[in-house]
Amino acid sequence: MTTRAAITGLAPATEYVYRVVLIDEQGETTSPLGAFVTAPPPGESVSFIVLADTQQQLEGINRLSLVGAAIAEDDLAYDFIVHAGDVVESPVAPYWDDWFASFATMLQRAPFLPVLGNHEGNHRSYYDTFELPPGAGKEEKQWWALHWGDVVIVGLDTNVTRVADYYAQQDWAREHLSGIEEHKFVVFHHPVFSSDAYHGSGYSYDVIYHPIFVEHGVDIVFNGHAHNYEHIERDGVVYLVVGGGGATPRALAEERTEGSILATEGHHFYARVSTAPGEIAVDVVSVAVEIDGAPSPTPDLLIDAFTLPPTPFLSRLPSLGALLFAVAAGVLLATLAAQLLQR
Repeated sequence: MTTRAAITGLAPATEYVYRVVLIDEQGETTSPLGAFVTAPPPGESVSFIVLADTQQQLEGINRLSLVGAAIAEDDLAYDFIVHAGDVVESPVAPYWDDWFASFATMLQRAPFLPVLGNHEGNHRSYYDTFELPPGAGKEEKQWWALHWGDVVIVGLDTNVTRVADYYAQQDWAREHLSGIEEHKFVVFHHPVFSSDAYHGSGYSYDVIYHPIFVEHGVDIVFNGHAHNYEHIERDGVVYLVVGGGGATPRALAEERTEGSILATEGHHFYARVSTAPGEIAVDVVSVAVEIDGAPSPTPDLLIDAFTLPPTPFLSRLPSLGALLFAVAAGVLLATLAAQLLQR
């Protein structure tokens, strides 16, 4: 059972420390101290953690706890944690229990904001487990948007099958990416572009969403699903595949997708993102690398590190290629709608 408590009257840009006390007929159970910070005003720095694909491995060392402990001990003063889907292997109690135990110390550091992966299966337990920013779709949590100081993060659901849900999420993305925030991020599960040997890029999100991201000047899109790391740049948008949260690593294809800057496999990792006026800094931190079927710690190893300057307004205007993509997206969705109506 999930119990919720609403806290009101919080001051902006303030760090709070809390403790949960459960009282029943057997006495009191007291949690360790947790902490969170409220949203800053524009012009202040914002930092957050990103990870994805934290499905349990049933044999050997608990990779999830390795990643969770590393994030909990990271020196970055992060505001929240974003997860790009596949939180658990299956959305049933034993997997949720294992997941919470593995990430307990991490969850005490900051609020946790996931999007749906295919392993959650749009299950009731996902909606019962997490409180999310204002959203829409099922339970008004299926897709969401966080406006936090100079940062906006739009979370989408790429597991939907109804054409109407794609249209709704396109409109949602356009609306929330059109604000005044300097730094724009999007997170969803299936990769727009990927060199993964199994999944690749075959989901049509390059047609459905990429033109919107180009038009509205998105800085970085975070995806999972492929259990490896890849840094891709297309039309001024950075795509990071960050499926290294503890699930079994997967191989990359020999041939890289267009725009691939860096790709590596075999690591369990997370990304830390720091924004300030005029800059975004990203470090991708390796926690361990798989060697002969076992995770070997990789202290102080960065898989990737880069900074982004703000993109000038004129360069954020849609290119001819982006406009053509937008037209193709409309044709694709109209075709899908016609096919569904004929069934």
